[in-house]
Amino acid sequence: MQDDKASHTAYTVLQGVVHTGWQKHTKGLVSSDKMSACLDILNSSDEGRKRLNQLRNPLLSAGLMMMQRLLLPGISIHYVTRKKAIEGFVRSDIARGARQVVNIGAGFDTLMYELSRDHTDLTCIELDHPATAEQKSQAFAADAPTNLHTHPVDLSKTALSDALAQIPAFDPSARTCFICEGVLMYLESTDIERVFSSLTQVTSGEVRFIFTAVPSMDSPNTNATWLLKRYLHRLGEPLRWTIEKSDITDYLAAQGFDLDQVVDGHDMRREYLSHLSGTPFHLGEFVVCCVPIQKG
Repeated sequence: MQDDKASHTAYTVLQGVVHTGWQKHTKGLVSSDKMSACLDILNSSDEGRKRLNQLRNPLLSAGLMMMQRLLLPGISIHYVTRKKAIEGFVRSDIARGARQVVNIGAGFDTLMYELSRDHTDLTCIELDHPATAEQKSQAFAADAPTNLHTHPVDLSKTALSDALAQIPAFDPSARTCFICEGVLMYLESTDIERVFSSLTQVTSGEVRFIFTAVPSMDSPNTNATWLLKRYLHRLGEPLRWTIEKSDITDYLAAQGFDLDQVVDGHDMRREYLSHLSGTPFHLGEFVVCCVPIQKG
């Protein structure tokens, strides 16, 4: 990622969500509120408007879908379904008493914007690379809810605990739901371990952590193609941390966490795409919901 430009991946994910919401057979997967927020973000920058024009041009749109089939078949619909799975976990935690939600590496995800409007007493905090965070803040500048706090920070240089300490709205005593979507696979193992340890240090309240993970590209549990590895290296965003779903319980235990739930591509296909059985769908990435191990 270039320091002065918003994340290429963030734009790609948003473009995939909009494409899915515009297709007749999948538009029901993307709510009107989410679509409106996504379009606001894309329309707020030259790069975003370019991405929209690509989707509106039949030839360019077909080219994008061809590239998707060559790299990660069905990834656009996967972006949408993984967001639906994450949203389900988060809203469930809010119903059980979570008072704040922190999205680590939020990118252009719109969930926090939607939650802050739905729950005016909920503290919603986003942390992301400055260029991405600032672009997103500009998109919502006209009607950003007062309980939505976007904080620009380079987490490769600033510890999570230090970043949250700079945000007056963050309550270290509140029950908190943390999200880290599509981020950990780009970090080194030591950095991920620091994320886990920070979660129980920054708050004395109950914690729930929701994140996504991927197996290696050689795994039989993914339909990622060999071209993806070369593509990610060219973007400067290679995968650094991979794990099999079957190993996640032991990994979490080593970090001091218990597995609550895990949802993989097969689960998401059954839950959201039962009426689209023949539609290409990415099966590698899975969503994990976990809690700190109770001591004593």
